Amino acid sequence: MHFAELAAEQMLSSGIEFKIAAYLKDIDYRSSHGQLAQLIAECCKHDEWRNRIAKVQVVPSLIGLVESDDEKNCYQSLRALGNLCYESPTGRQCIASNGATEKLISIVSSSTAKPNINMLQVSLGCLLNYINDCGIKEMIAHNAGNLLLFLLCDYQYHAIQESVIETIMELIEDDDFQRQISEDERINNMISKIEQIVNDDDTDEETIDNVVAIIVHLLGGNYSMKIMFNNGTGKIVPILLGWLRDKRVNLKAAACLGIGNIARSDSNCKKLTDFEIIPNLLESVKPIEDTDRNSKLAIAALSAIKNLSICSSVRPKLINEGSINSISSLLSSLFSPTIYKSLSILRLLATGNDTVANQLGSSTEILTRIVELCNVLEHEGVSSEALRLLACIIKETQNKNIITNIAAIGGIDHIISMLHNQHTQLQNEGAVALLITSAVADECLHQSLHEAGIVKEVVKVVQDSNVIAEVRCNLLSLIEMLWKVEPHHSNLKLAGVEEAIHCLRENDSELVKAKAKDVVNNCSLGDA
Repeated sequence: MHFAELAAEQMLSSGIEFKIAAYLKDIDYRSSHGQLAQLIAECCKHDEWRNRIAKVQVVPSLIGLVESDDEKNCYQSLRALGNLCYESPTGRQCIASNGATEKLISIVSSSTAKPNINMLQVSLGCLLNYINDCGIKEMIAHNAGNLLLFLLCDYQYHAIQESVIETIMELIEDDDFQRQISEDERINNMISKIEQIVNDDDTDEETIDNVVAIIVHLLGGNYSMKIMFNNGTGKIVPILLGWLRDKRVNLKAAACLGIGNIARSDSNCKKLTDFEIIPNLLESVKPIEDTDRNSKLAIAALSAIKNLSICSSVRPKLINEGSINSISSLLSSLFSPTIYKSLSILRLLATGNDTVANQLGSSTEILTRIVELCNVLEHEGVSSEALRLLACIIKETQNKNIITNIAAIGGIDHIISMLHNQHTQLQNEGAVALLITSAVADECLHQSLHEAGIVKEVVKVVQDSNVIAEVRCNLLSLIEMLWKVEPHHSNLKLAGVEEAIHCLRENDSELVKAKAKDVVNNCSLGDA
């Protein structure tokens, strides 16, 4: 064991940190300052030492040594500072409060000019350990993004590449950092460099995952995405297309995530589909061997397809490529995120498209599975999306046979339950679905509505002051329909609906007030 390491272990309980701090401040011990910094570096490899060293105010002295002309002193001071702030909020805050950020970045910058690989590696390591919420903003203010891009793109020393990539990864989620990088003239050089790293046979998988993650994060930022995509002409576009068609699962997944991040506007969605990506995305969601990487690929591809589905003009292309069969087959999955995204996509594709809704509603297998998924308690997103898809099928088909089949497998109970959902959107979708069900219902379907307790639930919800006007108006229209049919008519009277509607004629909402008056007149309710 090295002497300094041995000494650190032996002095854990000696209180010698106070003497070290004093010696560092004493110019009479100047010749030993480098050794003291080395001792601190070794001590700070131990968790219990970091806070103790930070508390004795050695940081100002170490920062002073960083600026020393003596390279050994500077090197050991950087090691000490880096170890001091490793996984230590106290150490990081101590360094930040002493204004070290600018000096550390300056050391990195000056080390590239000499060049000095050892100094560059240790200073980058120090920066990497130092990065935290407050450190990020300071680093950006001192143009860390521009410096890191230079090191990644133009600095021809492979040894420091890993440290540069790790440092960028620590900063890449910050919006200001993304903006700084995307505005740099080297942004296209960075994209080319990442492509080169990915295609290098000697690059390890972790590095590949990191560099493609940098691209995905940059495409996740609104500003940086616009610059990189550049209306479909950006340098990143052919690279993403290449990754999407690559055999490597991690590259496919990164491409899908990148495409999903770009597909956040209708114009971008249209441009993306011009590159004929839909078959590749659908291929990526096919169940393969059940591995973690393949699951991530499927989820990434589904995310991209979902974002594309939001654009109404892209939906016909998705449908024509066979997306309904591909996506509906995933409903049998046991993986909740896959089911959730699949339900969302099918709902989007069925919205405004009675052909798709009829295709889904005509399949007993699909309908049964959707109703089953309405019962999923452990994943609220899955049950909510299943409810929304079921309501969407009713709304878009308006088909008595399909709705009767839904009722036969217990689907109407779930639609009624939507009226009590905490989300207004689901409440209204449920109300609309029930309104359509009542409009097309025959005697058998009305009996199903009765057995599901529709009257009791509708009267309860329509009186709830927390329910928005649009939902109340739809429920009032539903009451008007039910009033004309037995046994609903009798049940409505027993539930006190007449008094409830008369009260709504004085509601604060003009829409509700007007609708309540219409119902009173149309149903001849008379005065309360």
